[in-house]
Amino acid sequence: MSPNTFLKKARRERGLTQVNLAEQLHVGVQTVSSWERGKRAPQPEVRKRLCEILGKSPEELGLPPLDQGLRHSSTQKDHVTYTVVLSAEEDNVFPEEGSERRRDVAEPSQTAHRNTFAYAYDDVNRQRLLTRVHERWIKGVFEESLYHSTLLVVPLQERPDVLEDPWQEVFQESPLPSRSLPPGTRITQVYDQADGELLILGEPGSGKTTLLLELARHEIARARHYERYPLPIYFNLASWAERQLPLEKWLVEEINTKYRISPKLAQTWIEAEHITLLLDGLDDVGPEYRTACIQEINTYRQKYGLAPVVVCCRSADYLAQPARLALNKSVVVKALTTEQIDEFVALAGQDLAILRLTLQRDAALREMASTPLMLNTLAIAYQGVQMEEVLTDGVFQIQRHMIFAKYVERLIERGGAKTKTYTSVHIKQYLTWLARHLQAHNQTEFHIERLQPDWLESNREQHRYQRTVIRLVTVIQCIVGGALAAWLKGGLKNGVVGSGNGILGLFGGGTGNSMLGWMAPGIGGGSQGGASLILILSIVIWLVSILVGSPSLPTLTPRAIWHGLGTGLRTGLKFGLIISPFSITLFTILGGLMHGISYGLGIGFFLAMLIGLLSGLGGGLRYQQEEPPEKVPFKDRLVDGLTFGTGGGLSFAIVELLLQVNHQSTIIYSFIAALFYFLAFGFGGGTRLFTSLGKTIQPAEIVTWSWKQMAQDMGNTIKKSLLVALVTLASVGVIIAGITSLFFVDPGYGLHYGLVFGTISGLIVGIAGILTSMLQSGWSSEILADDQHTIPNEGIARSGRNALLGACIFAPIGGIASGLATGIGFGLLGQLSTWPVMAKAFAVMIAIQFFVIFTIAHGGIAWIEHYTLRWYLWKWSRIPRNYVDFLNRVTSHALMRNVGGGYMFTHRLLLEYFAQLAPSLNARSVSVLSEHKERSARQELSTL
Repeated sequence: MSPNTFLKKARRERGLTQVNLAEQLHVGVQTVSSWERGKRAPQPEVRKRLCEILGKSPEELGLPPLDQGLRHSSTQKDHVTYTVVLSAEEDNVFPEEGSERRRDVAEPSQTAHRNTFAYAYDDVNRQRLLTRVHERWIKGVFEESLYHSTLLVVPLQERPDVLEDPWQEVFQESPLPSRSLPPGTRITQVYDQADGELLILGEPGSGKTTLLLELARHEIARARHYERYPLPIYFNLASWAERQLPLEKWLVEEINTKYRISPKLAQTWIEAEHITLLLDGLDDVGPEYRTACIQEINTYRQKYGLAPVVVCCRSADYLAQPARLALNKSVVVKALTTEQIDEFVALAGQDLAILRLTLQRDAALREMASTPLMLNTLAIAYQGVQMEEVLTDGVFQIQRHMIFAKYVERLIERGGAKTKTYTSVHIKQYLTWLARHLQAHNQTEFHIERLQPDWLESNREQHRYQRTVIRLVTVIQCIVGGALAAWLKGGLKNGVVGSGNGILGLFGGGTGNSMLGWMAPGIGGGSQGGASLILILSIVIWLVSILVGSPSLPTLTPRAIWHGLGTGLRTGLKFGLIISPFSITLFTILGGLMHGISYGLGIGFFLAMLIGLLSGLGGGLRYQQEEPPEKVPFKDRLVDGLTFGTGGGLSFAIVELLLQVNHQSTIIYSFIAALFYFLAFGFGGGTRLFTSLGKTIQPAEIVTWSWKQMAQDMGNTIKKSLLVALVTLASVGVIIAGITSLFFVDPGYGLHYGLVFGTISGLIVGIAGILTSMLQSGWSSEILADDQHTIPNEGIARSGRNALLGACIFAPIGGIASGLATGIGFGLLGQLSTWPVMAKAFAVMIAIQFFVIFTIAHGGIAWIEHYTLRWYLWKWSRIPRNYVDFLNRVTSHALMRNVGGGYMFTHRLLLEYFAQLAPSLNARSVSVLSEHKERSARQELSTL
């Protein structure tokens, strides 16, 4: 950016100050200053007058040429020739898609030619932003809305009195009176005269947003031609109300999330005053925040006084609050003139003959037709209406409601076969629910993947949904855990390795009990070495599940550890006393009283220890986070227990049957597995470890990997992981050693046994902690910006794919590392020559478990939560089963329109019409234009 010294010199030669020149041109002093500083160039009308005052040509003043017709300008720079063809539209916009720009690059042998978008410079970042704004709002909204309608040049009225006047206290003058602008005045002309500082007011449906987008198209064309011209960007202020950030910070976030421009570049453009703010929807900001929003805009204007700003708002909403915008000019969109309405209706000929007659007879209807939206709505609603259906009187609001009802019916009828799948009642029912929630959440665009649990109607519904998500996620892990335990036990006979059907046999475990060596007796009480392997697998599976599913690796404090151990011991003892009688009874049936007591006590201790570990870890984490225990109703606990018990028990039984294990043994062990899951996750507090599920859906739509971030966090990661590993090693080792010593006279056996299994558990849990932290540090996930969605529900599909991708990368790593940890435990500490078989088997099983857990925890949970939410919404008749198909069908007949991968109502008034329909109206159609139906509509509206 370089100062315009030619203009400055010419002004001084004439003996004029910036103030004198500004007065003669009827612009602000800051505007003249911005020209001389090179920040802006005068608009064509002003440029012509400037040349007359200073007595020089545009070229002598360092400005673009004056001619507005077809112009060819060529400049030489590094052997590159630019030829720009400018269009000669009535409002002097610069090239759009139809225009051509030819770049000829001189080369020794040939000249290259290419046709591109009409850019007169090579700043790729500017080009990308302009393209995204154009594709999103001009092509996707503005042009689409005009496809079947005529763009009327609406009348405009200047209103200086609705703006903040910084000079009023100095001169103590009354505001200038309102004045109507000449017919045919376009918004682009008003914008130029306002020097880029404009407020657009109007009634609902008057065409404010259409004017703003018309201006955006015009300014995009200019910005493509001039490299230093401010970049026009459309923003909807509805999202500002969510957090009420300083406007500058909010703009940076919006540019980043909506247009995928880096925050650093967005901040640079803002600070350089290179952005034209096109702020729509000030009336969408709640009344309690609207004044604060206006103050934020004024604060921004004080800091960036030369940055163009255009704001749109409904007149009543703007005038109802005390603050005023500090802008140069304000216009109000006036009602269409009688001549414009007559001309519009006359062009339709016989199709709107009834409407023409009705407008002549009904003053209220003529008032309603005074906005472009309602005129178009009436045109659709009255096509083919019979004379006896024409209303002759009616309250304005009721009549407008009935017109929209008729309008909606006409659009649905037009859909024909496209909407045959859905009845008129269902279409209104689904759109009413959608409109109410869009309005409640201050949203204008709807993306299916942005559905959240807070769209449910009540706390009861949200509770049911959350419990279902927790059950789905937990039962998946119960099923996998049960299947893996059965696969391991499939190679055992009476707790002894040797059948060869399970995973140990797959890797050459051999027959008999020889591969376990001195560890063959197991922890005692009938729970021989093979059952001990199931024990250690179960411990590792659930500890890994808890760690990987946690939002971050915990930093365990001594008090939290002590609290967790106390909680675990109490819970384990309690459930041990409950489980042991059941297991003793079952094994007595299988092999007699002594067999029942021996195996029953062992299994009882085995299951009680697992439940105690789960409860202890959960208690320690909650104590550290100072979270009160969640009170789960008995009914929910019972349902949880039955769900998880059935899933875990059935998966155990199915795998054992496939491995051709003895049927009687399969039934007993499956029942024991079901009993464990029933107690552990129904009444042992297992589901409390997953209370964060089902609260906010966070898809992993974009994933990136950062080695730098992972390296920065590695020191803290290793420290935390070692602490968790040591606590696990000590806890598991001491508990197993203690239980084993109860059954054997030699305490050395128990200590050695506990050391081996404690070490394996600690190492694998430490590995899980490191991998989890690595994934959370280096593997970051984000959601796509709304304008980046091209396919409906694309975000959830991406989240599922990314979850599988992450699991495919980290599951093998976790499996191999866990296999090595198992080999160290059995080989180095246990001194077993068969440790390679153990290592391979555990590597495969832990890899499978890692795959399931990583898939769920890092993207898969969003997939589960999303489709569970959609299932409930369908069950409760809020949405159809195939939501994408429904939205595409209502889009095809103009009730909504596509915006990238999302949807919008064709106009805010249509959204408000559906939003104000009472839920009771969803069961039947709204009345149409007849005397009988008018009375029905009045009665229904009285309930709103």
